Amino acid sequence: MVFGVVVNPMMLVAGGVVVFALIVFQLLVGLRKIHFKGKAHLLIHKRGAWVLLAVAGIHGFLGFVYAVGLRIG
Repeated sequence: MVFGVVVNPMMLVAGGVVVFALIVFQLLVGLRKIHFKGKAHLLIHKRGAWVLLAVAGIHGFLGFVYAVGLRIG
């Protein structure tokens, strides 16, 4: 439980799907299969990496909370 919200397996599955989609997007941008003009390409790639890092961190933390059975808040 995190701040009154019970973490269930479907939340973790949804988080995993989001992380996977972000990884695919990051890969496609990096391989230039999704095109952006000029400096926007690098900017979107960098910001996408930070978003991916944040979402993966939250997903991992919630998985840990679920596995260990912690109660926060």
